[in-house]
This record gives sequence, structure tokens and C-alpha cells, in this order.
Amino acid sequence: METFSLYKRLSSLSYFKLIKIRPAQTTCLFFLILITFNSLANDYETYPVINSNTILSSEYRASTYHRIDSIGIEDGFYRFQLESNIGRYEISSLALLKKRVYEIKIVSQAIDQYVQQNDEFSGELRSQLNVSGNSAVDILTSPFSTASKLAGQLSDNFDATMAGEDPFVRDQVNRYSFKESKDPLTAAHKRNIAFQLNLDLYSSNYKVQSFLNAVANARSAGKVSAGVGLNSSYNNSLKRSALDLEIAYILKKKSLLELKKYNHELLFKLGVNAKLASAFIKNAVLTETDKVTILTYLSDLKNVSRLEACIKLILTANNQLDAFMYRQLSKMLWTYYNNTEKFTAFYNYQGRAAVITDSRRIVFFEFSDLLVWSEETEKKYAKSAKHAEASGYKGWDIVSLGEASQLANSQLQKLNYTQYPKFLEK
Repeated sequence: METFSLYKRLSSLSYFKLIKIRPAQTTCLFFLILITFNSLANDYETYPVINSNTILSSEYRASTYHRIDSIGIEDGFYRFQLESNIGRYEISSLALLKKRVYEIKIVSQAIDQYVQQNDEFSGELRSQLNVSGNSAVDILTSPFSTASKLAGQLSDNFDATMAGEDPFVRDQVNRYSFKESKDPLTAAHKRNIAFQLNLDLYSSNYKVQSFLNAVANARSAGKVSAGVGLNSSYNNSLKRSALDLEIAYILKKKSLLELKKYNHELLFKLGVNAKLASAFIKNAVLTETDKVTILTYLSDLKNVSRLEACIKLILTANNQLDAFMYRQLSKMLWTYYNNTEKFTAFYNYQGRAAVITDSRRIVFFEFSDLLVWSEETEKKYAKSAKHAEASGYKGWDIVSLGEASQLANSQLQKLNYTQYPKFLEK
């Protein structure tokens, strides 16, 4: 109906006189305009087919202990299916994949070392990791299987571990609660071995928890050599900031109760009201590592106002991916503040993290692995740019964990955005 209406208007005498063309030329002009309109209307893209070679280095594609089985993309995040010696994982986001691969390699190497040493402890470790009659260590120490053979080796009850979840503490909405050992000595041993291997003490990965518990229990039983001497090249090659090391020491030294007190103190320092602080401390989506990391990074932002708004935004996290992205946000904020430009205030712009810099620029933070140009993307960033211009800001930037497609990049440039892709990889 709209196409026919356009044709009638072009065919009217007043239009011919105005643009000075003969009626015989109307049809050609009409189709030329229609093609132009369609070209403009369809200047969008869908997610491309993902090739692992283009987005992953060799160390993440495969190793002695794992391989990437398939890759897709959904809602801006890469989706990985990963086969490993300690199970099958379905992982969202490139950042979370890197964490899981590290965990797989460290736990696998450690158990390999115990078995090779023929240590009495290796038998106890087998027992600790036993699931429904299938020893996870048997899987670890057997030749690496094909995906189908590996699937056959794993019991149905092992499925809960495949997505990196702890079946003992998860519920239907994928929330977690960590329970510390009642024995202070065992709890201290667990913190020490996690620190030694740079494993996340509060990881939602069930296999990490099983491994740490096994080593901690062995040490508590008097086998003080359990875990001693483990020194992984993967661990040594990690690049950790001074603040990350500080956080690692905090997690090593403090019990769960002491961590809650530490977090309360930082929330008070940030000016967060008591009700909101309590909600943050009790939040079941964020792990203790998430909470300590987020608050330590935010509290190091000197003279930045409205950080309470950042805490409110973080509390909207509904799942593990959200929680991990907000942990990454705290690092992006800190890195931008210290390495790019100081900012004066945090800004929650319609559910998106943003800051106002000293030079009166507004900076938006993007979490997605790959930003493609869609109708939704256009509305989102055109509206943000319009808001920034109307508010009198001198410029508007996008700081991203991932990157934009070629088309998205060019369209964002037309909207006068300055972009900082792969921000935490620099």
C-alpha cells in the first residue's frame, strides 16, 4: 500500500512540474528511489558463522586436556561447547572460556602429577572426585577420547558439572551459595592451595571445588605434602595487576565471615546506604570472588561520585554470565580511570554503565564479544549519541570487552563515537 501510494505521488502532475521530468520517466525514477530506500532500510547484518581460528589462539582451541567442539554466537556472546578430561562444558563469552580453560589445565596437570608420583594421595583424590561409580580421575588419566566416547564415559549425574555448575549449591535459577568448611584448618588449607594455583576459591565450577576440597582434606589429615611443589607454566604466564594480586591475598587470608566484614567496610567507603549494602552482601548470584573483586576495584576510584548507582546496576545480575561481566566492568572502569582519562561520576544510562570524564565526555561500556549492526543496535547507539549531544558533552566513547563488526564499526564512526575495542587485552 505504501509503495503504491509513493508511485501515485510521483506520477502526479505537480511532482512532474516540480522535478521537471516527463511522465514516461516516472517508472524508472520510482524504481530507482525504491531501490535506494530498500538499500537504506536493509543496511543491517546478522551474526556471521564463527571460525575458531579467527577468534581463539591455539592454546584455547585445544590442548592435551581439552578441545573446542563447536562455536556459535547469541546475544552478542560467543557460545562454546568444550570437551575436556574433566567433563563437557557449555560456556558463554570469550572471557569466561579463558577462565574455564585455565581451570581445566591446572586441575588436570595437578592430578597428572600426583598420579605420576604414585603418591598415596592420588588414591584419595580418586575417591574425592568419584561420581556415580565413574572416577573423574580415571577419565583424566585415560587417553583423550572422542566426543562420543567421552560422553559414554560420563554418568547422567555428571551432567550438572558440564556447564561448570556446582550441583550441591545451585538451584533452578542458577544462583550459588558457598559453604565454608567448619574446620578452620581445612578452610585455611583450601584458601592456600587456591592461592598457590591461582584457582578461584569460590568458583562455580564443581570440579574446581572437588579438587580443592580433596587437597584441603588431605592436608588436614596430616599429608602436608599434598599439593606442595605444584607449579604450572600456565599459572606463571598469567599477567595479573597489582590490584589482582592484592585481591588474591585478601581471599587467601580471610575467612568467609571476615570477607563479609571487609565488603561491608568497602561499601561504607563507597557511600552505599545500609539497605543496598545488605542486599549486595546477601546477593546469591555474585560469588564472594565477584564481590571482593568488584568492591576492591571500585573503592580504588578516587573522588568518583555516584558509585552507589553502579552497585544498583550490578544487583540486576540474573545469572553467572551477568555476574562475571560486572566483575569485568569494575576492571574496565579502573583501567580507563588510571590509563585513559579520569572521570568524575558513574552514570546508569537506561541500564547501561557509563561515566562522565573530566573533559566532559560520556563513556559507555559494552560487554559483548561481537557487536553487529542491527536495527536494535542502531536505535541503542543513535539514541545514546543524540542524548550525549543534547546534553552538551564534548564527545562520546564506547569501551568494549570485545569488538564491533566492520559494518558496526563504520556506522558507529558516522555517529561520531570513539571506540576502545578489546579494552582489557591491551
